Amino acid sequence: MGLMFTTVIGYSIVLGIAALFTMHFLGKALDSSDAERIDPKPEVK
Repeated sequence: MGLMFTTVIGYSIVLGIAALFTMHFLGKALDSSDAERIDPKPEVK
C-alpha cells in the first residue's frame, strides 16, 4: 500500500516538474508582446 502511494506521489511530482519546465519555455518562446508588433490593434472598432 505504501509503495502505491509513493509511486503515485512521485509520478505526480515528475509530471508537475515537466509541466513547469514546458510552461516556462513556452512562455519565453511565445511572447504575447510580439502579437501587438506583428498585427497591431486597430484604433477604431
